[in-house]
Amino acid sequence: MDKNNIILSFFVAIVGLLMMISPETFISMVVIILGVAVIIDGLFIMITTRNLILDPQYRLMMTIRGILSIVTGIMAIFLPLFVAKIIYSIMSYVLAIYLLISAALECYGISKLHRNGIMIRQSVIETLVSVVLAVILFIIPAKTAGSIIVRILGTVLLLIGIIWGIIQWKNRPLTVTPDSVTPEDDLKNSSENSAGENSGE
Repeated sequence: MDKNNIILSFFVAIVGLLMMISPETFISMVVIILGVAVIIDGLFIMITTRNLILDPQYRLMMTIRGILSIVTGIMAIFLPLFVAKIIYSIMSYVLAIYLLISAALECYGISKLHRNGIMIRQSVIETLVSVVLAVILFIIPAKTAGSIIVRILGTVLLLIGIIWGIIQWKNRPLTVTPDSVTPEDDLKNSSENSAGENSGE
């Protein structure tokens, strides 16, 4: 039994249950988690991505994208701490708009990277994920549609977590106790070893 898989299935089930019980709390968590991820992405862009090629326009676009990422992430994490809870809904829209702008800037970066013979697969995937997340963030803050979608997704995650945990438990390795060794067996093995040594001499 893989303990990591058991822990992961338990975590997935807990997240699904939270989504079902309190969609608003889940949305708040998503905003904060995305804020942290956006800051990390912005730092990565400033340190690594913008230096991939020497094109001044590329560096400028990536610098704008990096600064925008860091500022948006800081707002997503800290602004709701000082303003009313409704700010989480506003920040979800802000993050969605940021993701679309970031995706557009990334498309420009992809064209530059492709011309310089640099692999663009990861950048394409990042762009697609940004667009999908933006669409989700535009939908989930809505009181009716958003709550329904979050609860449906929560139900799915809860079932996945439970089923996965049950499968991992059923597939756990069974402990097999070895047969006990009797003194007679020990004496017999000792005699055979002694006979073998004498014949060798």
